[in-house]
Amino acid sequence: MDTKIQHGYLVLADISGYTSFVAATELEHAHDILTELLELILGQLTPTLTLSKLEGDAVCVYAPEARLPRGETVLELVEAPYV
Repeated sequence: MDTKIQHGYLVLADISGYTSFVAATELEHAHDILTELLELILGQLTPTLTLSKLEGDAVCVYAPEARLPRGETVLELVEAPYV
């Protein structure tokens, strides 16, 4: 097996408080709100980062180091939805 070390970035965006939010909110409204929030997160992180997996309240994205020569770009992408 030929192994090659690759460098890059991995971001796991998880919505904290997801379970308690769903339990405390009407199911129909909770679903709509969380769908909109996940779409906002995905819209911000992709296409710069590649979607690996979307499961429940978590988004996993990645990018090879060559795609983002400035590491600060990842931080900027993660912080942007909060502004």
